[in-house]
Amino acid sequence: MQNLETSPNDDNLNVDKRRILIVDDNQQIHADYRKVLLGTEIDEPANADYQAFFEEPNEESGDSFHTPLRELVEIDSALQGQEGLEKVKKAVEEGRQYSLAFVDLRMPPGWDGLRTVEEIWKVDPELQIVICTAYTDNSFADICNRLGRTDKLLILKKPFDGVEVYQLAVSLTEKWKLGRQAQLKHDDLERLVERRTEELRLASLRDPLTKVTNRAGFNAALEQGLLRSNENGTSCGVFLIDVDNLKPINDAYGHPCGDQLLVEVASLLKECSGELDTVARLGGDEFAIVQPDINTNAEHEALSQRIERHAKAFEFENRRITFSCSVGIAVAPTDSSTQDDLLKKADLALYRSKDEGQGKPHYYTTEMDNDFARTQEIYQGLLTALAEDQFILYYQPIADAQTGNIKSFEALVRWIHPEKGMIPPFEFIPVAEETALIVPIGDWVLEEACSQAQAWPQDVKVSVNLSSVQFREQYDLVTRVKRILDATGFDPTRLELEITETTVLDQSEYVFKCLNAFQDLGISIALDDFGVGFASLSYIQAFPFDKLKLDRSFVSSCQASAKTLAILKLVASLGIDLEMTTTAEGVETEEELKIVRDEGFKQVQGYLLGRPSKREDINQLFVDVPKAFANLPEYKPQTQSVFPKLELPTFGRTLGNNSTD
Repeated sequence: MQNLETSPNDDNLNVDKRRILIVDDNQQIHADYRKVLLGTEIDEPANADYQAFFEEPNEESGDSFHTPLRELVEIDSALQGQEGLEKVKKAVEEGRQYSLAFVDLRMPPGWDGLRTVEEIWKVDPELQIVICTAYTDNSFADICNRLGRTDKLLILKKPFDGVEVYQLAVSLTEKWKLGRQAQLKHDDLERLVERRTEELRLASLRDPLTKVTNRAGFNAALEQGLLRSNENGTSCGVFLIDVDNLKPINDAYGHPCGDQLLVEVASLLKECSGELDTVARLGGDEFAIVQPDINTNAEHEALSQRIERHAKAFEFENRRITFSCSVGIAVAPTDSSTQDDLLKKADLALYRSKDEGQGKPHYYTTEMDNDFARTQEIYQGLLTALAEDQFILYYQPIADAQTGNIKSFEALVRWIHPEKGMIPPFEFIPVAEETALIVPIGDWVLEEACSQAQAWPQDVKVSVNLSSVQFREQYDLVTRVKRILDATGFDPTRLELEITETTVLDQSEYVFKCLNAFQDLGISIALDDFGVGFASLSYIQAFPFDKLKLDRSFVSSCQASAKTLAILKLVASLGIDLEMTTTAEGVETEEELKIVRDEGFKQVQGYLLGRPSKREDINQLFVDVPKAFANLPEYKPQTQSVFPKLELPTFGRTLGNNSTD
């Protein structure tokens, strides 16, 4: 920090020179002042009055009072007030201000002393003034009324002796110097505060991890961008960017890797953006770009293409980590001219990008408004459905692949709208998950299924699907399930919970913790839609599922593809080796049933056995389902793996040690 004792802007203070201005129309008076102030008339060391005025030198403080005044002062003269004013102006311009001015009260034919002081103080209000007068035309009160009461003004009556003038000069110039030093310190402190304040302001607009602008800075940049767009007739683009797989990367490799991912994304966006663009991190895995002053849509398109095509991978601890981003774009003034509305529309475009995946940027369209309105309509309807008990359960049977005996029923929720009738699950389940209404809906499904299944044979289970949203820590799924089991008195060994690979992918560590707790209660865990994800084998290594449910897409194509048939055989063999029940979903024909049974699947599910049915039709299913097996030739199920010995490496009960091979 700069030394506040001195200022680089005041050289005459550094050399300890005090400038004194004499303003008097009498030349002899100027000579007299010089004699007194420069010591040409008085021998200072020999004069008792001078000696009494000075104290002993203080070497530690550097006090300059012991120095003869003639070595400290520089004297200038002016014969008229106007001339004195010009000298003061020049001194101020040069940064070599006078510390003291002796001004005569009467100076014909020009300004008098009072007018002179008034004009001088307009230029340099800090200048010390001594008014010298031999007349009594103006009283002290009159002078103060005109010039104001101030500690920078003294009145000296003529005649006066040298000691009096000398004392005034020493005291007032030193007072001026100390005042200047104090002011310089104050000014330096103000500059320091301003600099620190600006640094803090800039820091408040900067994300500490990625070093790009934060949300506050983004909002300011967008406000300016929209203002320039309106003034210049240009467009302003808003790009909202989400990192798609930050959570799985954090879970697999730790938060340091996730932090590096965020830094890499920020770097990527800055590299793709233009000089006038603002890149910001809004929080978590959310980024944004403001692209102002654009003349053609091609420039917006070019930025989106640079982001889409840019390599999305980095090295972390000798691993190559890949990632993807979803991008939503809205443009002012085409889509909107207001900040909040433009962000909403960019957000709608981002949702579309996330839904469709593959990292493809999406621009806002009016169709998205319709989709959003539909989503809001469904959301409000779901709130009413929960309050008015508009949900019911349907059940689809799951049977033994050899005998056709029903082993369990999968509970499937249906929404019966009082005006629109049955609303398909694919319409309301995504909205329920997006808004977290799936949590209370899921509680209702589980409690209703457990209550209704009490009436079934004791060897028949009920299977309930769980959403990844229900596994979020704040919802405490394990406690909720325990509460429902206690409330219904349902046997936990008759309950089967189904999860998808997406659930494990989203939050693996906490999900596995919950699954372990469920198994400790005696609940069975099934991995649904097995085979369609990219890490299925990783999951069955990480957790001992009780059941694998092969996705229906493999069953529907098994007759036309030898490769699919081989996959069926492989999954059945995995079930044997890992002691997991295997279920083939989507069985619709007798030929498909025969194939999956012959390949070794233990259970089957599909329209051939029965469509989802109401609770009151379940008893008939116990009769009808075995009939589907009546015409099949007798078959002894496979009891051992097609492989002599299958050993899978053990990675523990989490995915923390996944490699990238």
